[in-house]
Amino acid sequence: MATADSVSLFTGLGLSEHKARETLKNAALSAQLREAATQAQQTLGSAIDKATGTLLYGVASRLRDPRRLPFLVRYVANKKIHTEAQLSAALEYVRSHPLDPIDPVDFERECGVGIEVTPEQIEAAVEVAIQRHRPQLLEERYHFNMGLLMGEARAALKWADGKMIKHEVDMQVLHLLGPKRETDLEKKPKVAKARPEETEQRAAKDAVENGEAAGQALSLMEQLRGEALKFHKPGAHPLPARTQRHPAHRARQSHQLQLRLRQGQQRHLLSAL
Repeated sequence: MATADSVSLFTGLGLSEHKARETLKNAALSAQLREAATQAQQTLGSAIDKATGTLLYGVASRLRDPRRLPFLVRYVANKKIHTEAQLSAALEYVRSHPLDPIDPVDFERECGVGIEVTPEQIEAAVEVAIQRHRPQLLEERYHFNMGLLMGEARAALKWADGKMIKHEVDMQVLHLLGPKRETDLEKKPKVAKARPEETEQRAAKDAVENGEAAGQALSLMEQLRGEALKFHKPGAHPLPARTQRHPAHRARQSHQLQLRLRQGQQRHLLSAL
């Protein structure tokens, strides 16, 4: 297919002309996207809406096994897979089930096929999330992490359209907080985190000021090192018990030894005479 025809085909899926030309630079991707679009046209005709085209691009760019392309394109073209959440589940399913045949009943159950999430359900799920975080929202206003609200709503409605959830969050937050103020446009100040060495120095200073003994402030390694000195080296014998006696006892032993030496010297002199 000529480049101009491919660009026209890809822009018909909703891609911008720039993205269509960038896609053509990737031979494998452009071939798979061209095949997906051609197969979808057999069901939908030449006109493919942008939402379906976006899903077809997702199939072509993320599918690892080309054998599954017709299977997934058929579900997308027939609107049985119509959200990003369903497409992600479908891609994961075919990746984890590489052997034929694929059980369509199990596939559809795991991918939420046939499940319709109504706008009322999305509205209710977002309202629950906002009420849960209402005090913090009123305090932080637009500095609050809105992704938390969308994440909780998605968790409650697994197969809901993410764009619809975001739109509902924006609407309900605007209704609660009103338009943004100048302070809402300012960047949220970052809280400086103390470095580990500063934290240790502060803890040591507090320990001294609180009158704790220096021995109690020793680190675990220092305490272990002190305990290790009490043990003899491997292969060596511990000191005899007599070296551990009281100093007064050692003094008596020294005095007795001196007396014995003197007596021995006297005997030696007498024998010499």
